Amino acid sequence: MMGNTDRQKEIVDAALSLISGKGIQELTMKRLAEAVGVSEPAIYRHFASKSEILAAVVDDVAASRSASLGEAHSSGLGPEETLVSFFRSHALLFMRRPALTAVLFSEDVFRSDPALMSRVGAIMEDTLATIRAEIAKGKRLGRFRGELDEVNGAFMLAGGFRLLVSTWQLGNETFNLPERTDAYVRSALMLIEK
Repeated sequence: MMGNTDRQKEIVDAALSLISGKGIQELTMKRLAEAVGVSEPAIYRHFASKSEILAAVVDDVAASRSASLGEAHSSGLGPEETLVSFFRSHALLFMRRPALTAVLFSEDVFRSDPALMSRVGAIMEDTLATIRAEIAKGKRLGRFRGELDEVNGAFMLAGGFRLLVSTWQLGNETFNLPERTDAYVRSALMLIEK
């Protein structure tokens, strides 16, 4: 949430807390104001709408994702370990802030808001592009199977991870998501490695 004030960060965190406890459909400006301990008009001084709050959440995820990817690339890891690190960083983020999954994985929330849909779509496309690039790098280095289609490989890895996160969320977060993510990605990589 680069550029947001402390109060805006507090409002976004409270929104995530409400979403985590009651679900995204129960997030209202009134409940949010009560959670923050301010009046409803005070919320509107910081955000024009609930959509703007959700946009701040999405932007925060995008910034965290970019930072974790930058770390993985700057560490000089090979494509396999970069992919493990990339997915692990997402798992750690979701474990620290479980409500993010309710926001990012709720397409119905975004259907009525083209701006939010566009933001989430950009994150998804950027994620897939990152995975495709690492798969292509692995193929060039001779570590991944040459006949592997990067697009399908990216969908396989991202789709399986999303199912894993949804299972974790629906199961009340009863297993260690980063550990299970590492195991999943390493197993999936066995399917594409030479």
